[in-house]
Amino acid sequence: MKNHFLKCSVTGLLLGAATLTASAQKINEQELKVNVGKIANSTQHLKNLEPVTFNYDVSKYKHLKLPAGAQYGFMASNVQTEFPEMVYEASKVYDAGKNSSKVAKYSEVQTENLIPVLVAAIKEQQAEIELLKKEVRQLKEKSR
Repeated sequence: MKNHFLKCSVTGLLLGAATLTASAQKINEQELKVNVGKIANSTQHLKNLEPVTFNYDVSKYKHLKLPAGAQYGFMASNVQTEFPEMVYEASKVYDAGKNSSKVAKYSEVQTENLIPVLVAAIKEQQAEIELLKKEVRQLKEKSR
């Protein structure tokens, strides 16, 4: 009887795994991402951002369970002017008493979306550095 149970369990496990594998779909990145374009003027946009340190008011907003201590980031209002698509309305549901809850809504910045902009800015700056190096070499050669 134990052997029969073990066979059924293994067979069921294999059928379940086969079902999971069959439903996986590989999507080509070029099909998935449309309207792809280069990030332009990234350095200028980044210059307009003001990184800040801050603390959440965890005593006033205990119900939101925000992290305590020093935080690094941006004010959403500042990012909104340069990168409006990186600011979204976050919401948290919290208990408001017996059998009731409320929703707190606030602006949040998707800071991980700044990474491609930072890479683009580094590339822009590197191109400018290379151009300046070339100009310095030419000036040195002329002064000899």
